[in-house]
Amino acid sequence: MQMDLMLNGWRRRIGFICPSVLETTIPNFTSFAPEGIGLCAITSNIRDWDKGEFERAMNQVVMDAQSLATRHVDYIIFSGGPLLTSRGKGADVELTDRISETTGLPSTTTIMSAVRALKHLDIHRLVVLTPFPEHVQKATIEFLRSHNLEVLKDDSMDIGFRDLHKVLPSDIYHRAGKLLSSTPEAEGLYIPCPQWPAQKAVVAIEHDFGKPVVSCDPADFWMAFRAMGIRDRIEGRGRLLESLSKH
Repeated sequence: MQMDLMLNGWRRRIGFICPSVLETTIPNFTSFAPEGIGLCAITSNIRDWDKGEFERAMNQVVMDAQSLATRHVDYIIFSGGPLLTSRGKGADVELTDRISETTGLPSTTTIMSAVRALKHLDIHRLVVLTPFPEHVQKATIEFLRSHNLEVLKDDSMDIGFRDLHKVLPSDIYHRAGKLLSSTPEAEGLYIPCPQWPAQKAVVAIEHDFGKPVVSCDPADFWMAFRAMGIRDRIEGRGRLLESLSKH
């Protein structure tokens, strides 16, 4: 393998397919990735919450995965949650099967990682906070319920697609706090979407409200790390990543 590839992931390399702009995922990854784990990413450049945009991106996912495979990645993540939840239960498994068949590599999707992470943390009765418009919100909740997760309450901040990066972590924190405080029977919180800065609020939410939180990037990379046998100790980035070295 060439020296530049060895420097960017000399232990393992993760291929990442992002439907939109890679703005928050890269700093999130570099803040918690263990030594020697590299990231190689590609984007489909969708521009809106429109289902037509979703379908355009879905039509090129396998080709994107093949491109990543040529860069000697060990694992592939597809981070487009709404692109799969809009298709219903089983769409995530169908996609990972196609990726494996064409690349020979293991893979996950962001909604698959989220479901696994929620159950790993024993979160079966939950509340959900998203930036999604109504139709994406509805599909997400239905998908979670189809996997035997009880969504007690959900809330959407309904953020415009091009404004996701402008949301303040403090706004996410306060909205999540209201949701958890109004639903004390919830076992935890799920915050999907890698395009807004949810990860910056996770630790404070867990500390102040006493419930575990599953957010997009940590769940995706937790899934990848586990699959690749990476069990390094990761502290200060939320309960899910902290559990990596304990299970």
